[in-house]
Amino acid sequence: MSDKEIQTMWSESLLEHLYLALKKDKEDELLMELITELRAKDYDDDFLIKKVTQKVEDATAVSRLKNLLDGKTTGGSSASGASTGEEKPLSKADQARANAAAKRKGQEKKGLVGKIKGIFGGD
Repeated sequence: MSDKEIQTMWSESLLEHLYLALKKDKEDELLMELITELRAKDYDDDFLIKKVTQKVEDATAVSRLKNLLDGKTTGGSSASGASTGEEKPLSKADQARANAAAKRKGQEKKGLVGKIKGIFGGD
């Protein structure tokens, strides 16, 4: 699919949310939901890699996207550290994210739109 073939506002929004989620190192689950939605709209993997490479400009994010597209998930929010097989202690920021995630689990499950709002820090 070429750049000119992005036809709907929703498709463009999904792409923008994918870029932002990768920049903010969001959880694999959210990234996979975005990827699934984009694939359902006939975006192929090569197109997604090309767009992320252009927009995110972060080799780690591109590598993480490639792993997710290949079905390789780390289960966490970061692909780094998974290659060693060692579990690192959580940083304060990661602990805060884990606490927030646990709090959200107690709430009603959100749809994709609600999760996208979460990328921006809103509920």
